[in-house]
Amino acid sequence: MLQGYFYVKTRKVNMIVVWIILTIFIGTALLSWLKKVPQETAFPPQWKNTLEEEVNYYNLLSIEDKTAFEKRIQLFLSEKKITGVDVTIDDRTQVMVAASAVIPAFAFDGYNYPMIKEVLLYSNTFDDNFLHPSNTQDRISGMVGDGLLSQVVMLSKPDLIKGFQKTNAQHNVGIHEFSHLLDKTDGAVDGVPEILLDKQTRDPWLSEMHKEVKKIREGSSDLSPYALTNDAEFFAVASEYFFVAPEEFKKRHPELLVYLQKIFHQNPLKGTRDN
Repeated sequence: MLQGYFYVKTRKVNMIVVWIILTIFIGTALLSWLKKVPQETAFPPQWKNTLEEEVNYYNLLSIEDKTAFEKRIQLFLSEKKITGVDVTIDDRTQVMVAASAVIPAFAFDGYNYPMIKEVLLYSNTFDDNFLHPSNTQDRISGMVGDGLLSQVVMLSKPDLIKGFQKTNAQHNVGIHEFSHLLDKTDGAVDGVPEILLDKQTRDPWLSEMHKEVKKIREGSSDLSPYALTNDAEFFAVASEYFFVAPEEFKKRHPELLVYLQKIFHQNPLKGTRDN
């Protein structure tokens, strides 16, 4: 009887020990997993102030979409490096860069420009050699890099800021360059983002684009003559106008507006997206 007692006692002790070990193991594994899960952090008040004061697009969004927009800002800034080449970078500048990226891609949840790693900001315009030119014709406000700089976007800080000012009626260099990157998602920067357009819409879009090109040449369009450079630049020029001044864009370019709404899955006139 005594031997049976000790057997039962020992078995109970062993089960308790196993249970304790399993509890510790599971607890340790759970803590390790939780550490790997990205923890949501509050959106900094100074970032929100910048959006409210500088980004009209943000102010037109619903409360739900404002929260989504803020999360996308955080995602961009957590994964992309923003470097000042010859200029300091502050919170305001970082939020403007991120907003430039999020605006054209806002309808595509989770999309965060996997082809780029860094945004370089310059104190002024630059030329093809990334120097500050004396000749105004050689000045560049923004550029999507290629070759060794294929994972980099370059922007003039003053022009980035200027793009969010209400007096800058059509232009936003940040949105312009990130529109190029969306265009590039199909592998070619050619003004026809095929991933975002169904087959039935591509040819009509090109046809409408070339009609507007003719108007620009004739002097009967308010689109920047820079759109004449090629189809890719036309797309980026029209895109920045579409987002910066949607009411004016609808008034002057109702046909183009319809196509850009299909491409971006957004209606910036109403502050809505269709994703």
